[in-house]
Amino acid sequence: MRGLTDWHSARRNNALLTQPDLEPPAPRGAIARAVSFLRPYALGAAGSLYLFTVGWIRPKNRAAIVELVHHFGYHHESREPALLPELTIGELAPADHPIDLRAIESVDGNVTDRELVNICRIVRNVAPARIFEFGTFDGRTALNMAANAGKDAAVYTIDLPRAAIETASKPIHRDEVRYADKAVSGARYRGTDAEDRIEQLYGDSGSFDFSAYYGSIDLIFIDASHTFDYVVNDSLHALRMLRPSGGTIIWHDYSRWDGVTRALNQLHRKHPRFAGLARITGTTLAVLRV
Repeated sequence: MRGLTDWHSARRNNALLTQPDLEPPAPRGAIARAVSFLRPYALGAAGSLYLFTVGWIRPKNRAAIVELVHHFGYHHESREPALLPELTIGELAPADHPIDLRAIESVDGNVTDRELVNICRIVRNVAPARIFEFGTFDGRTALNMAANAGKDAAVYTIDLPRAAIETASKPIHRDEVRYADKAVSGARYRGTDAEDRIEQLYGDSGSFDFSAYYGSIDLIFIDASHTFDYVVNDSLHALRMLRPSGGTIIWHDYSRWDGVTRALNQLHRKHPRFAGLARITGTTLAVLRV
């Protein structure tokens, strides 16, 4: 009872603080709220007209349409069904270590912010000495993996050079060309304190000689070409690259790209060493712990 009495006394002695020369916003009626909504309504209508006439031709606008239908409860990610069992990030990374997030602003072609956090959490929990990445793009993921693996860790990342787009072992998807057609790979890790721990490799993963990395890698991230043949190729090389004692492989874009989804579904079903494949809840990341 004393505590309740003290609270009432405090309420009587401490009035709501205010400042006489400050002015609150004027109250807005229903008509004013409706008028203020006209601008976003008009922009939304114009944008929708563009999206559903000529705008859908561009990949990023098709992605916007998919996000729109998600709002209405329809979930279309891939024509291939997502059949892998699910794991939560808490099951994969139980220790709640602080993580170091770099290059926060994402661009088309990057993992989502949530996926980046999950990758960093896994890296901090695994504490890998050697990391290998298939598909550098702008270097955002390589930078974050290097930052969270520790100052003694090494990151190797391979990217398809612009000059090899037309001569790749297998044709890459037309929507992937823009990710390879760039002046430099790994622009976002260059000039950072992690750059000296990242070794940039160039080549076509369909013909690159990975034998020097076999049996020596602790964690592998696969986000290169999303075509079926390349995903199978990169996955089989990744399995050989893991240390004999085991390691972790993470894939991006499962349930989003048909080639990735079908390749991992079939490896999970038909290849005994991929029997432990699972997808991470709420993401397009798949993971295998060996």
